[in-house]
Amino acid sequence: MEETIQEIKWESKFNTGYKRVDDQHRELVKILNKLYILVMNKDISKDDVAEELNGVIKDTIDYVAYHFSTEEAIMKAIDYSGFKSHVVKHRNFTNKVLEEVNNYKNGKEIDIKEFTLFLRDWLFNHIVVEDKVFINEVKSTLERMAREEYNS
Repeated sequence: MEETIQEIKWESKFNTGYKRVDDQHRELVKILNKLYILVMNKDISKDDVAEELNGVIKDTIDYVAYHFSTEEAIMKAIDYSGFKSHVVKHRNFTNKVLEEVNNYKNGKEIDIKEFTLFLRDWLFNHIVVEDKVFINEVKSTLERMAREEYNS
């Protein structure tokens, strides 16, 4: 049975507790919802809708790259213990997205609904699992640094 795509509603369980990262995650959700609206409510075989879809896909790629670079800069700043594995997950995701986008641009048939579900599922799993671990280490590192500064 095919899973239906629903507009994404931000829930408190997605908050990492780090405002900058949470704000970026919310922006990614907004972009994914634009993709959802196109996929579910418009005929993507029409030229004007296909052009709009290309724009949303470009926005998604650009914003994901910006967001990943933000996270990775924070990770480097605190010498995050899981940096390498987290970056590998970012790169694998990026490569999968670029592969699908290149297939689409080259006229190969892609299941845009399946692609949208992949984006949604990956993002939520990454936020709830990977990013929360990363942000917890950021918080404890900052707390430790504050204690060290206070005690010196």
